[in-house]
Amino acid sequence: MSKVNVGLARRENRRQNVFGALDLIRDDAIPKLAEQVMLKPNFLSSENQLASSHADAMRGAIDFLLTVPNPPEEILIAEGGNETHSGRAFENFGYHALQKEYDIPIRLIDLNCETRWETVPISLDDRTEYAVHMPKTVLDCPCTISMAVAKTHDVTVVTLALKNMIMGTIRKEDRVKMHGFPTHAERLRPNESKRLNINLIRLAKYLKPDIGVIDGTVGLQGNGPGGTDAVHLGVAAASTDVFAVDAVMTKVMGFEPAEQGLLHYAGQLGMGITDLHDIDILENAVETIATSFKPHKWIEQQRQWREPNAMAEIHA
Repeated sequence: MSKVNVGLARRENRRQNVFGALDLIRDDAIPKLAEQVMLKPNFLSSENQLASSHADAMRGAIDFLLTVPNPPEEILIAEGGNETHSGRAFENFGYHALQKEYDIPIRLIDLNCETRWETVPISLDDRTEYAVHMPKTVLDCPCTISMAVAKTHDVTVVTLALKNMIMGTIRKEDRVKMHGFPTHAERLRPNESKRLNINLIRLAKYLKPDIGVIDGTVGLQGNGPGGTDAVHLGVAAASTDVFAVDAVMTKVMGFEPAEQGLLHYAGQLGMGITDLHDIDILENAVETIATSFKPHKWIEQQRQWREPNAMAEIHA
């Protein structure tokens, strides 16, 4: 089996980190690109920049896209953010400036305003099914790039490129159901760790991005994903295998990829490469970058994600 590449770049600043990570996998990325490319940031908050994708990360990706032999004709920046009114995160984080800086058309899309959906079933904690709505805007896009932030999480230990792509694009009212419960008040640990990992894999069949980018220039540790405890990691990672880039950044953050439910299931199912021995990490070795992020206070409950009938549920 041939190895998959993950670019791990440490440059002068965030913009150069993201450009550098993509440049390291240039030959892998170019065949994935299309006339229309979607960048999917993470807007966990419209106020907390640490917990949300910085506009300079988008600049790094756009800079890269404009250096390929056939640059896209249009770039979408699409996200279903947590915000008090539509477009607040774009406003607060300076995304409108991108449209003025580049000659290429850039559309800012609030996926919370989507009207066209496709549904797929997930399983709740009581084993009943629920239909999650996936946006046609994302499903129809010929090339999607998840632009994640390196963060710890209260259910899945870390939240990186695959989870960013799925949880920030599906219909907003469906997101808590991914945890296995009808409302946030009913969420129960460790059950939600079992449900969320399984449900993410079920949706990955449809929403897996073509390229995964993780901005670790400044990561978030401790009680993420919306906290304020910063880690100045100084790197970005990218790959055309979203599970591989998630595995590498998981290790960089001081956690074991094989112990994460999402990566464990993906490896078992052959959905992507999650074993670091099968990944060529370009430019920087993990050992020279790795910084042990402080885990969430609920880390022990999060580690109880194993479900005996997980494979049957994933294939249901």
